[in-house]
Amino acid sequence: MPGMMARVRRVLFTILASLSLLLFMAIVMVWVRSFFVRDIVMHVSAESGNLHTFQSLLGNLHIISQLDGGSSGPLFWRTDRLSPDAIWNGGMSGYPVQIRKHFGFVFQNYTLDHYNFSGIFPGIITTRHRLIVIPYWSPALLFAILPTIWIWRFIKYGHRRKIGHCPKCNYDLRATPERCPECGWAAPPSL
Repeated sequence: MPGMMARVRRVLFTILASLSLLLFMAIVMVWVRSFFVRDIVMHVSAESGNLHTFQSLLGNLHIISQLDGGSSGPLFWRTDRLSPDAIWNGGMSGYPVQIRKHFGFVFQNYTLDHYNFSGIFPGIITTRHRLIVIPYWSPALLFAILPTIWIWRFIKYGHRRKIGHCPKCNYDLRATPERCPECGWAAPPSL
């Protein structure tokens, strides 16, 4: 029974490491794409009516939320070529004047004043916003952890088997290649 649980854990770890590797590769592809193409997705929350803009730009994911509600509309996606002299915010007017970055991350609430031309009494309207910036290197690093451990284990255990040692505890198995007297590891049956 303990051998069966070890195999199940090993299979689950391999599946998780494979999924993590796929996510890592997808994030790296989006990361590289963000230096050439700007992708923008806009979504209006059904409950609050807040407008959320997701923008992939210059190695970062920017999430800008208008927190005053009152917005409506369907999900919207747009892409355009990135100008060679683009600034980090893409020239969007919804960004705050002063950006507070911490290791490339931004989490900032701010207000913007707009002049309202519509209605009976035109004037200045103040809107509340939130800006979140996540550099793509952070999720890429996170999703690279499991594949790195899997590859390291594969190399380590393969090297131990190659030189005649137990893959589990590194005990010298040249005298007893079928079973480790130290930890009880048994060689898998050959087909």
